[in-house]
Amino acid sequence: MTIDRTGKKPGRPRAIPEGMIPEVLRLYDEGFGYRALARELRKQGIWVDWSTVRRIVKSHGYRIRAKYGL
Repeated sequence: MTIDRTGKKPGRPRAIPEGMIPEVLRLYDEGFGYRALARELRKQGIWVDWSTVRRIVKSHGYRIRAKYGL
């Protein structure tokens, strides 16, 4: 049995690069919804689902806004 010591972490790679997370949170603060944020990321070449955006926002301690301002 050989052990791979290339420095790569095991598991699936992150959907959004760590450097983009502050940008995602900034856009969320500006009022973008999850789907709109996913569309903006697609324009930058990062293909993620809106549920991934939601997971990132929730994991950074942001409260989930009510849908349609209700």
